[in-house]
Formats: sequence, C-alpha cells, structure tokens
Amino acid sequence: MSFETEELSRIELEDKIVGEIAKKTGKSYQEIFSMISEKQERMGNLLSFEIVALIVAKEVGVKISEYISLVEKRILNEDSR
Repeated sequence: MSFETEELSRIELEDKIVGEIAKKTGKSYQEIFSMISEKQERMGNLLSFEIVALIVAKEVGVKISEYISLVEKRILNEDSR
C-alpha cells in the first residue's frame, strides 16, 4: 500500500517507519526509537528524526522508497509554514 495520497503527521510518519524497522528486525518500538535517537546524537543532531529513521531503515534492509517522498513533503511543508 502506498501512502502517497495520505497526509501524515510527523508522529504518524515516524510510527510507520519505526514499525517497518521493528517488523524487519524483530525489535521492540522502544529499542528502535533508542537506535534512531543514538544515531541521531552521533550525527550531532543535525538531521531530523525522520531522516535518521530512514537511514536506519535502509541499513536493516527496509525498502524506503515510498517513505522518502513522504518525509520530503512533510519537511518541506513544515518549513513553508
């Protein structure tokens, strides 16, 4: 299912990406959030949680192509406000 037509809030989008990582790895949501937060800190907190979540998702083998445009749209829409 493509999420292209859905307007997703930041939290809904993060939850979908974290859910995909959890399915792929068998780890809990809490473990995934910790992984993403730790990587975000190691990157100097220069990237948003969603961007780092996409990086982690790609690293564990999740197909992220449908999420890239959603993250981009959300970030650009937020910046234009």
